[in-house]
Amino acid sequence: MTVLTSAEADNPTRWTLSTRVPDDWVDLSGSVSVEESLGVIRAAFDDVGVEVAAQDIELLRGGIEAWHDISRQQNLVIHGFVYQGAEYEGTTATGTEVFWDVIGTVTEIKQFDGPLSTQEVLRHVLPAKMGFEPDDAYTELFETGIGPAIGMTTEYEMPIEVPGAPAGAEPTTRTVGLATVVAVPANGGPSLVLAGWSLDPAQRNTLGMLLARIAGPATITPLPASGPPTNGASAPPSEA
Repeated sequence: MTVLTSAEADNPTRWTLSTRVPDDWVDLSGSVSVEESLGVIRAAFDDVGVEVAAQDIELLRGGIEAWHDISRQQNLVIHGFVYQGAEYEGTTATGTEVFWDVIGTVTEIKQFDGPLSTQEVLRHVLPAKMGFEPDDAYTELFETGIGPAIGMTTEYEMPIEVPGAPAGAEPTTRTVGLATVVAVPANGGPSLVLAGWSLDPAQRNTLGMLLARIAGPATITPLPASGPPTNGASAPPSEA
């Protein structure tokens, strides 16, 4: 794992997010350079004995640059792609293909009024927004450096756009694994929202564990109108 520290403006709130993300995923948020992301892709192909042609590298470079632009436009402070071929024989080998996509953003979540906790409200709000039933998901509550968090994993019918499909055709879906984590300060405020999907739905809980590891050490430090944090906050130490 490696440290990711990101400072963004989210008028009227400014903050610094500090947390850990895998150092062997393909970063699509722009937190590292395009060349560093390409290096991770090359290494993944090398691990399974696949040679990537120079023209394909250029296509990948253009794709990463486009994703960096999209991440900035969507205010994504975390966006990583995890791939491991089924043929991989290293220490993390599973015998199956690993294909995960993880995104994260910081958004303001206010403390909810009423008898239910924020996490209990989110247990119903998240499924309603994302299109699954709360009782169909594995749910876990845990603490993070930001505050209490809720994590949910489930199978999910993801809509797939089919090029050339006629107008009015039945939508095409694919069953994938879905994981989400939301960490909210006890009294509300800037909160971390993470979501990810796995091509293999059976990997959803392992994906959820990755999201929990990202959220666990995370902190969000408010910044003054300009300049560095007033409390001297720094990123957590890196983790092997």
